[in-house]
Amino acid sequence: MRRFSGPVVPAVLFAIVTRLALAFAVWMTGRALPRLDFYPAQLPDSFIPNHPSLDGWARWDAAHYVALARFGYSTENPSNGDGLGFLPLFPLLMRALVRISGANPTDAAYAVAGILIANLCFVIAVALLAKLAGRILSGHTAVYPVMLLCLMPFSFFLNAAYSESLFLVIVLSALLLALDGKWLGAGAIGALASLTRLAGLGLAPALLWGAWKEGVRGWRLIATGVLPLGGFVAYSVYTAVWHDDPVAYFTAQQNWGGWDEHVRFYAELFVRSPGEALQGDPRHLVIVLNLMLALVCLALLPLVWKRLPPAIAMFTVVTVVAHLIVTWVSLGRYLLPAVGVYLVLGAMVASPRWSGWGRDALFAVLAILLATMTMLFSRGFWIV
Repeated sequence: MRRFSGPVVPAVLFAIVTRLALAFAVWMTGRALPRLDFYPAQLPDSFIPNHPSLDGWARWDAAHYVALARFGYSTENPSNGDGLGFLPLFPLLMRALVRISGANPTDAAYAVAGILIANLCFVIAVALLAKLAGRILSGHTAVYPVMLLCLMPFSFFLNAAYSESLFLVIVLSALLLALDGKWLGAGAIGALASLTRLAGLGLAPALLWGAWKEGVRGWRLIATGVLPLGGFVAYSVYTAVWHDDPVAYFTAQQNWGGWDEHVRFYAELFVRSPGEALQGDPRHLVIVLNLMLALVCLALLPLVWKRLPPAIAMFTVVTVVAHLIVTWVSLGRYLLPAVGVYLVLGAMVASPRWSGWGRDALFAVLAILLATMTMLFSRGFWIV
């Protein structure tokens, strides 16, 4: 039992309890409230309507992953750009699970596969984060980063049929290997991250910086920085050969808008018409919450840089700053892998000055926001 001692067991138990509560909320919401109508240009995402406990976890981008698992990058794929705006590792795992299980390869089967993979990866990610926190923080303090991760308002994406929890598992694995000085292994794992989400490219400067600070030089240093790029480079080679477009990922992503729609529009809205942002289209409230979380993360970055190991600090800074600059849409879930924020904030809330009502109030507010976002997402509200 020694390998399971420390913060891992209580962290996993806390994660399971919170997810059971969310699962109950999704089930009740699915039984009591009708699903919202599809938004314009939204890919239909009602795969398991007779099972509300599952159906609510496969919304929005889950439909693109289901389409990829079923049709691949082909003209049969109903996603914009034949699905080329989504990287392949997660849908490949969905397809593999359906084949191994022997289930009929239907949309529902792929949706369930995505949910199962996401939840398995979520438990693994929680255990890895607890292990990482136990290496950096002391005593009971190591559990608090996991509590914060589990209660973040958009952390339900770690349990939906999205690639978020798979990506987090890969990132945490790479950072743990980096802590052990296994830089080439960390870089190789990082290649899987950039085959899952574009944000995996952030591991390249993170591991390069960490290795440099640890005195790694020569070809090992170069390989450490280059390896995390491998997954996305391989995907780009594939799209160049089979689709005649080495930047097909970015070409397809343009279908969902660019910086003007995802940042400038909201910046102008909040400056010129703050009342509209708060009392107009309710979707704007999601962007407001995204920004609030991003600003908290941004404020914590000096402490992250000062207190944490270089690779973790660099990856956290790149994750927060890059996403804040590029898009305010989906920002809440894009910040979920900002590991350093949980470590620093966890150490803060574990301190005596946060004991009592202050810490309880923080966790209560986060839990309310998380439950609200989860139920809205499960009914098809615009939380992407």
